Amino acid sequence: MSFKRKKNIGIIITLLLFILILLSGCVDLRCAYIKDSVITDGWNENTALSNTGTQFLGIEKWCSSTYEINGRYPASITVTTSKTLILTDESEIQEKTIQSIEDTFQNDIQIKEKTLGERTLNNNHKTKYVVYDGIDTEKNDRVKIIGEVWNCQASGQSIICIGVSYITNKDFHDVENLENWKKIVMDTSGTINGYIGDAGLIDNVICH
Repeated sequence: MSFKRKKNIGIIITLLLFILILLSGCVDLRCAYIKDSVITDGWNENTALSNTGTQFLGIEKWCSSTYEINGRYPASITVTTSKTLILTDESEIQEKTIQSIEDTFQNDIQIKEKTLGERTLNNNHKTKYVVYDGIDTEKNDRVKIIGEVWNCQASGQSIICIGVSYITNKDFHDVENLENWKKIVMDTSGTINGYIGDAGLIDNVICH
């Protein structure tokens, strides 16, 4: 191998290492969260379930926060923030979210119906969502699930929200309680199930 070729290869390797070093610290992540003023009516953040991680030398970073309410009709919502060098296409994020939901709940919840849609949130982001109606196969309780995603151009991050709400209780099978589901999905336009309000949890995610 000629000296010139060795020198060129050395320069390339040096440049690649330099780029990787730069990239490993250039992805600054700002975790999205739900506005404190709407975490009411028994809802709270479970900080024990908060999580964060990095991969590919720090080029990809993510973090998540979980909010929940217990009782006869438990519900929860997890807000995950992901940042990479280039924003992932929203349709691809939605497909991965759908697959993740269906894989996660396949042994516990029998899906009865799936609805896809789009809406604009209070933060002016247009989102893609999927809503499931299902049955908890062990408790025989009815469950509603939402997966909602969007890209925040201002922060250069992708946001994924997954909410789960039990709407019946094994002791009251004939009675539906949709209050916690309403709290998760409502917005000022009543896009989902006609639930209108300005204190919806997903509608009040702060991402930039």
